Amino acid sequence: MRDIIIKITGTSGQGIISSGDILSYATARKGYYVTTYRAFPSEIRGDGKCYYTLRISEHKALTATGDIDILICLDKDTIFECINKIKPNGILIYDKDYTGEIETDRKDLIIYPIPTTSIAKELNSERSRNMVSLGIVVEVLKNLHIEEQILKDIELRYRLKPQEVIDSNKNALNAGIKYAKEQLERKDSYDKTEMKQTGAKLIMSGNEAIGLAALVSGCRFFAGYPITPATEIMEWLAKELPKFGGKMVQCEDEIAAINYALGASYAGVKSMTATSGPGFSLMQEAIGLASMAELPVVIADVQRCGPSTGVPTKTEQSDLFAAMYGTHGDCPKIVLAPMDVADCFYQTINAFNFAEQYQVPVIILSDASLGPRRECVDLIDIEKLKIVNRQKPTLKEGDIYNRYEDTQTGISPITSPGDMYGEHVITGLEHTQSNAPTPEPETHRKMTEKRFRKLETAAGQFSKAKTYGDEDASIGIISWGSTSGPVFEAIDKAHGKGIKVQALYPRTLYPLPTDWIKDFVKNKDVIIVIEANYNAQFKSTIVERCTHINRGTEVIEFLKYDGTPFTPEEILDEIEKVSQIQDEKDTIKTNKHTHF
Repeated sequence: MRDIIIKITGTSGQGIISSGDILSYATARKGYYVTTYRAFPSEIRGDGKCYYTLRISEHKALTATGDIDILICLDKDTIFECINKIKPNGILIYDKDYTGEIETDRKDLIIYPIPTTSIAKELNSERSRNMVSLGIVVEVLKNLHIEEQILKDIELRYRLKPQEVIDSNKNALNAGIKYAKEQLERKDSYDKTEMKQTGAKLIMSGNEAIGLAALVSGCRFFAGYPITPATEIMEWLAKELPKFGGKMVQCEDEIAAINYALGASYAGVKSMTATSGPGFSLMQEAIGLASMAELPVVIADVQRCGPSTGVPTKTEQSDLFAAMYGTHGDCPKIVLAPMDVADCFYQTINAFNFAEQYQVPVIILSDASLGPRRECVDLIDIEKLKIVNRQKPTLKEGDIYNRYEDTQTGISPITSPGDMYGEHVITGLEHTQSNAPTPEPETHRKMTEKRFRKLETAAGQFSKAKTYGDEDASIGIISWGSTSGPVFEAIDKAHGKGIKVQALYPRTLYPLPTDWIKDFVKNKDVIIVIEANYNAQFKSTIVERCTHINRGTEVIEFLKYDGTPFTPEEILDEIEKVSQIQDEKDTIKTNKHTHF
C-alpha cells in the first residue's frame, strides 16, 4: 500500500483534532505527502461530533474525503456512522471500555477492540485516550517509522503547557504502542506498508497559505473580526505581521474591518480582511465604496453553510452570487477561486497583484473544506514570484493631478497622503476626473465605463483555467474551487473503468473569461456542473453568460448542500450514470440510422 486514509472520530473534548494534527505533522516531517479534512461541531461547548481525516501517500494526494483504510473511534455513535465507509479488509479500532463490544454485519473488516480507557487510567490520565489510540496506529503502521517523530511533535504541540502535560501525552502514546506490540493479535498486513519518503516540503492549511501569500505580497495591514472558519487567517497574521513591521487590528465587527482596510489602502499600504458569509454580507456597501473610490483591497471569504448563522463549521459554495453580484450598482471587482492549499497561496498572490494594479476589490472564495484543510505543498521559491505595486504618477510642482484620469486602460495613477503634488480626497459619490462630486449623466456614463475598462484590461492576465482528464472525452465536468480534488480522483477512477471524462476549472469566476468554456464544450455531448450549493449558482452563471454553448450539449447539475465535501466515490457514481445514459442515447441514434 502506498496510500492510506485514516479517520479519527469522537466527541468534543476527546482530543480528536489535536491527535489528528500531531499525526499529520509527524508524517509530513518524515517526508510523506499528507492531506487532511477536519470537521467539528458548531457548539462551543457540548458533545458534538469531531472528525479528522488524514491521507498519507508517497505522491501528492488530491483529497482526503474518500473511503477509509483505518477508522479510530473514541465514541460509539461515530462507529456506526462511519463503518460503511471503511474499505474491505480495512481496520476499525475502537475503545471497548468506553463503547462496549460492538456488533456489525461487516464481515470484511478487521476489528480491534482496545481497552483504551483502562490503559489511560493506569497512567492516571483518562483524558489521554486519544494518544493511546494514536499509539496503536503508530504500531499498526510501524513500517512508516513515525514513532520518534510523533514524540517530537507532541513536545512541539504542547510546548507552552506544563511539562507534566507533555509527559502524560508521550506516556500514553508509548503505552498504546506497547499494547499493540505485546497484546494485539494482528490480522492485518499494514505493518508491511511501503511508501517512499519524498523529501522536504511545506505543510499548511488553506488559511495559512492565504496568510503567507499576503505577507509575501507585501500586505502590511490586516483588519478582521473573528468568524469561523476564517479566523485562522487573522490569528496567523497577528503573529507574523509584526515581525515585518505590519499591523493586525481586531475590530468590533466586519463593517469596521473592511473600512479599516480601505483606510490603510488609501494611506498607501497593501491591506486585506477575511471573513465568512455573515461578515461578507456586512461588507457589501464598503466593497462598493472600494470600487467607486478605486481603492485596492483583498477580501478572503471562507464560505460556510448559510444563510444567516447557518452551520458555521460545515462547508458550502453558496456565496458565489454574493461575491459576483452582492453590491448595489454596477460594481467592478474580481473574484478568484483557489482549487487547493497550494492554489490558495498563488491565487492570493494574484489577488494582491490585481488589486494593486487595477485598483479594485478582489475577493478570494475559499470554503470550510479548504480553509482549515492541511496539505503538503512543494517548496516555494519566493524570489521567482512576480509582485505588483500600484502605479504612481510622476508629478512636479505646478502639475494638475487628476486622480481619476480617464485613461485607455481605465487605470489612473494613484498617490498616497504625503506624496508631493498628489493631494486629493476620495468619496463614494460619482465624480469627475479631478474627483469633484457630480450627478451629471454624461460623467457617470464615462466614469462607469472607465471603471469597467480596467476589468477588460485585466482579463488577459487571469490564470488560465485548469483542465484535467481526456481531451477527447464526450463527458465534461465544469466546477470551481475546493471540489477539484475529489473530481480529479473520480476522473482517474473513471478512466480505469474505460470512461473518458475531462474537467475544466476556471480560477477567475468574475469577470468570467467565457472563451475557456467555449473551447472546452465544443466537443462535449454532456456537461456536468458540480458545486456545493442548492441553487446551482455557477451553472446559472454559465448558462447566463455562455450563450455559445452548443445547443446539442446537455448541461446538467450535480449538487451537494448537506455541509460535507464531495467524495470521489459520489462523483464517480454520477459519471457512471451519465455515461450509461449517453451509451443508451448513442445506441438509439445508431439504430435509427441503420437500414436493412
